[in-house]
Amino acid sequence: MSLALQIVLLVLVVIFLLAIIHLLRKGKLSLKYSLIWIFSSIILLIMIIFPQLSIQVSKWIGVEVPSNFIFMLEGIFVLVILISLTLIVSNQTSRLTRLTQAVAILERRIRDLEEKTSDSTDSSSTKNSNNDTTDQQ
Repeated sequence: MSLALQIVLLVLVVIFLLAIIHLLRKGKLSLKYSLIWIFSSIILLIMIIFPQLSIQVSKWIGVEVPSNFIFMLEGIFVLVILISLTLIVSNQTSRLTRLTQAVAILERRIRDLEEKTSDSTDSSSTKNSNNDTTDQQ
């Protein structure tokens, strides 16, 4: 890997890390959701700073070309990110379903109480009108 390519990649990964940190500080990104991005960026930084490491690891696991190892590594990161996002969406869907059910139960209770209140108001007004007619006679 040429020195110019290393510098460009290093700058891009550092900018990406700074963007993640900025989003964390602003509260637009939760720490638990950003850990996978931080972890993958750190691995990329290590591979960029020490290119011989990727060559050695690729030889160790039997990948002939180090660039194929990097693509494989990034493919694994993408799969991990996709799984984590799928888990998040699944969890949020379950929470939304429970919340919707709870709101429906509360709305039903409110309607029942309103009906009960209006029934008792109607019956007391009927008693009052009966008392008025009895008093007039």
